[in-house]
Amino acid sequence: MFNTQLIQQNSLRVYHRMKEMYRYTFNELEKISALTSTELCLALLELQRQGRLAYGKDDNGVYYRRT
Repeated sequence: MFNTQLIQQNSLRVYHRMKEMYRYTFNELEKISALTSTELCLALLELQRQGRLAYGKDDNGVYYRRT
């Protein structure tokens, strides 16, 4: 099963590091958070569930931003 406490900790880690720029790609978030792809996906899902994350798509791909 998933460790929900760890997912919540990782989501806060990502959220707090997302204050430098307006929006981020998945690769940028991987670099600034130092999380694995799976950990980052779960953290992003948690942030979206909490209403703290928005995402969109442009010609360069998918991006994420704080709400």
